[in-house]
Amino acid sequence: MEMYKKAYEYYMRMCENYGMDCVPFYRFMHTLTEDQIQQYIQTAN
Repeated sequence: MEMYKKAYEYYMRMCENYGMDCVPFYRFMHTLTEDQIQQYIQTAN
């Protein structure tokens, strides 16, 4: 579960950087593929 939280935190930072609204965590997790989540995690590290 920790990797999903890292991915969501990265997503939130990117939304803030571009002035975009963030979707709730449950929707974020529901709509992303495993590959997309892994890419977020790799980029965040």
